[in-house]
Amino acid sequence: MKPILLSILFSTFAFSNISIYISHNNKLTKVSSRDIANLYLKKTDTINGIKVTPIDSQDTKLFKEFYSKVVNKTPGQLHAYWMKKIYKTKAQPPKKLSKIATEKAMRKNQHIIAYDTNPKTGIILLTIK
Repeated sequence: MKPILLSILFSTFAFSNISIYISHNNKLTKVSSRDIANLYLKKTDTINGIKVTPIDSQDTKLFKEFYSKVVNKTPGQLHAYWMKKIYKTKAQPPKKLSKIATEKAMRKNQHIIAYDTNPKTGIILLTIK
């Protein structure tokens, strides 16, 4: 019984908080999890009338955790979604960038929105637990 309880306890700490953040120059101030999900699935390119460009993380663990928590899709479901979307609409999934590349891009483009466990730049709009 103790090993089961310990594994449950450690699995709850395996996931961390994910912060959704934008450039300091972006005027977006409020966002919901649903807005973020629609944005990352390319169902929209604006939030509250403000254009934003989503960037995905190259960190596989963070990427999977984000899509599991926010978009509610497994990697297999996400792959199937994008294959269908690419075929029907020619839309492409968000670019995957490293943490450093995302920070550089964010300094150049005020429309970028990204996620990370500990962002070093930008304004945090939402934290997903």
